[in-house]
Amino acid sequence: MSRPRRPLPKWLERARRLLLQPSAEWAVIAPEFTTPGPIYGRYLIPMAAIGPVAATLGTIISGGERSSLAGTYTISVADAVTAGVLEYGLNLIAVYLLAWLVELLAGSLGGQPNRVQGLKIVAYGATPYWLGGVLALLPKLAPVGVLLGLYSVRLFWTGLPLVMKTPRDKTAAFTLLVSIAGLLTVLLIAAVTRIII
Repeated sequence: MSRPRRPLPKWLERARRLLLQPSAEWAVIAPEFTTPGPIYGRYLIPMAAIGPVAATLGTIISGGERSSLAGTYTISVADAVTAGVLEYGLNLIAVYLLAWLVELLAGSLGGQPNRVQGLKIVAYGATPYWLGGVLALLPKLAPVGVLLGLYSVRLFWTGLPLVMKTPRDKTAAFTLLVSIAGLLTVLLIAAVTRIII
């Protein structure tokens, strides 16, 4: 007799649904009444930790080797831990700043400006990026994990009209702007971490 399958934690189940059924999951997310606290506590805190924890462990396991889009370099175990903590903190701050930008852009592009709705877009839309971070366990694959994060563009495209009430004719511009801002943020976090370490 087979044992019943254990359900995934709620945050991971939501991530699975976002990847496999994005339109249906965004339709559930859009009307949810929430505040930033539950979005951070129930989703972002575990999701944003995946990449930094994987990168730290990967660096330790590989003897100090760390890879990014900028190339491969060697750091000490202490620096790997420091970099992981720094990246994690910067990720959590960056999400809120990007949510503010989404709110601002929504008002300019005919959508409904709302900070919590913007936070939903950034937190949940970045799911492929968060999950792709697990590949940093193998330092040479870390850049591939970042590239897998490009699937976030599709999630933004699908979610913006539902969550921010963006007119369909403005969705492409909105998606492009949010995606560019997200990419620049990832590059900035990597640069700041590299400079400090």
